[in-house]
Amino acid sequence: MRTDRSGDDKGPSRPSAGRPRDGKIDAAIVQATRDLLLESGYTALSLSAIAARAGTTTAAIYRRWSGKAQLVHEAILPAEVMAMPSASGDVEGDIRALVEATRMMFDRPEVRIALPALIADTVADPDVHSRMTSRFAESLATFRTRMDPGSDPGGDDGDLPMLAEVVVGSAIFRIIVRHDAPLDEAWVDDLTKLISSGWTSLSRGQAPR
Repeated sequence: MRTDRSGDDKGPSRPSAGRPRDGKIDAAIVQATRDLLLESGYTALSLSAIAARAGTTTAAIYRRWSGKAQLVHEAILPAEVMAMPSASGDVEGDIRALVEATRMMFDRPEVRIALPALIADTVADPDVHSRMTSRFAESLATFRTRMDPGSDPGGDDGDLPMLAEVVVGSAIFRIIVRHDAPLDEAWVDDLTKLISSGWTSLSRGQAPR
């Protein structure tokens, strides 16, 4: 079920074209979003409150984001947080790097607060869902080319997409279902060992270990 949203969160489906975006306004809106998430949570968050805190208008927000879900997603998971690690050539080391990057992505207060309701809103809105999954797809494509240079970045063959699903899915399950369970170094160690023990080489055609 889609979470309740304030009336001022229902704006145009796509940001409108116009003057070049002011980076200072962007940063103020994103910071206000993070701060208000920590103060009042996702459900109570409204674009009017964000605009007031950022010293701007809801119209300015709609010129940049399609609505609350997209704004929150980009505020709690900015591009620098979603960056994938470089491959080292050592399979277990690369798996650990992916698990650690995922921990750093999700183990932050604003993510834990927003994630359950944000997922509900994302699934309920096809346009928002498409925007959100495209961001993860870009990160996965980067990860594929770093760990398996011979792969098709846009393809879904091989083990890499499943690896990403296992790692990210484990983090999301831990946050939503286990709730207070930490994403700590012990989780990184345990998940890395679990995946590595059954992992086949990233080189195509090589038999499992």
